[in-house]
Amino acid sequence: MGQILVRNLDDKTIETLRWRARRGATSLEAEARRAIERGLALSKDEALALVDEMLAETERLKVPGAPQTESWRLIREDRDRDGR
Repeated sequence: MGQILVRNLDDKTIETLRWRARRGATSLEAEARRAIERGLALSKDEALALVDEMLAETERLKVPGAPQTESWRLIREDRDRDGR
Protein backbone atom coordinates (compact mmCIF):
# COMPACT_ATOMS: atom_id res chain seq x y z
CA MET A 1 0.00 0.00 0.00
CA GLY A 2 1.10 3.53 -0.68
CA GLN A 3 1.72 6.33 1.75
CA ILE A 4 1.19 10.08 1.58
CA LEU A 5 2.23 12.98 3.75
CA VAL A 6 -0.31 15.76 4.09
CA ARG A 7 1.25 19.08 5.05
CA ASN A 8 -0.26 22.33 6.30
CA LEU A 9 -3.44 20.96 7.83
CA ASP A 10 -5.41 23.47 9.84
CA ASP A 11 -5.11 22.96 13.61
CA LYS A 12 -8.91 22.70 13.87
CA THR A 13 -8.90 19.86 11.34
CA ILE A 14 -6.28 17.97 13.32
CA GLU A 15 -8.16 18.50 16.58
CA THR A 16 -11.38 17.27 14.98
CA LEU A 17 -9.61 14.14 13.75
CA ARG A 18 -8.10 13.58 17.22
CA TRP A 19 -11.51 13.98 18.84
CA ARG A 20 -13.08 11.49 16.42
CA ALA A 21 -10.20 9.08 16.98
CA ARG A 22 -10.62 9.23 20.77
CA ARG A 23 -14.38 8.88 20.44
CA GLY A 24 -13.97 5.85 18.20
CA ALA A 25 -11.12 4.34 20.25
CA THR A 26 -8.82 4.37 17.24
CA SER A 27 -5.65 6.13 16.15
CA LEU A 28 -5.41 9.55 14.56
CA GLU A 29 -3.97 7.91 11.45
CA ALA A 30 -6.85 5.44 11.19
CA GLU A 31 -9.36 8.27 11.59
CA ALA A 32 -7.59 10.36 8.93
CA ARG A 33 -7.65 7.35 6.59
CA ARG A 34 -11.38 6.90 7.22
CA ALA A 35 -12.05 10.60 6.57
CA ILE A 36 -10.19 10.45 3.26
CA GLU A 37 -12.05 7.30 2.21
CA ARG A 38 -15.41 8.87 3.13
CA GLY A 39 -14.49 11.98 1.17
CA LEU A 40 -13.72 9.91 -1.91
CA ALA A 41 -17.08 8.19 -2.05
CA LEU A 42 -18.75 9.02 -5.34
CA SER A 43 -21.85 11.18 -5.29
CA LYS A 44 -24.88 9.98 -7.23
CA ASP A 45 -24.08 12.39 -10.08
CA GLU A 46 -20.44 11.26 -10.18
CA ALA A 47 -21.47 7.59 -10.23
CA LEU A 48 -23.91 8.22 -13.08
CA ALA A 49 -21.25 10.15 -15.01
CA LEU A 50 -18.85 7.23 -14.55
CA VAL A 51 -21.47 4.79 -15.86
CA ASP A 52 -22.02 7.03 -18.89
CA GLU A 53 -18.26 7.11 -19.55
CA MET A 54 -18.05 3.33 -19.29
CA LEU A 55 -20.99 2.83 -21.65
CA ALA A 56 -19.45 5.24 -24.18
CA GLU A 57 -16.13 3.36 -24.00
CA THR A 58 -17.96 0.04 -24.48
CA GLU A 59 -19.65 1.41 -27.59
CA ARG A 60 -16.32 2.70 -28.90
CA LEU A 61 -14.70 -0.73 -28.51
CA LYS A 62 -17.40 -2.67 -30.36
CA VAL A 63 -16.36 -4.24 -33.65
CA PRO A 64 -18.57 -2.77 -36.39
CA GLY A 65 -20.79 -5.40 -38.00
CA ALA A 66 -19.85 -8.14 -35.51
CA PRO A 67 -22.64 -9.49 -33.32
CA GLN A 68 -22.14 -8.44 -29.71
CA THR A 69 -23.73 -9.90 -26.60
CA GLU A 70 -23.81 -7.90 -23.39
CA SER A 71 -21.74 -9.63 -20.72
CA TRP A 72 -24.54 -9.54 -18.17
CA ARG A 73 -26.70 -11.62 -20.52
CA LEU A 74 -23.96 -14.24 -20.83
CA ILE A 75 -23.48 -14.34 -17.05
CA ARG A 76 -27.22 -14.69 -16.48
CA GLU A 77 -27.42 -17.49 -19.06
CA ASP A 78 -24.53 -19.31 -17.39
CA ARG A 79 -26.02 -18.94 -13.92
CA ASP A 80 -29.42 -20.12 -15.11
CA ARG A 81 -27.80 -23.20 -16.66
CA ASP A 82 -26.06 -23.98 -13.33
CA GLY A 83 -29.24 -23.39 -11.37
CA ARG A 84 -27.98 -20.32 -9.48
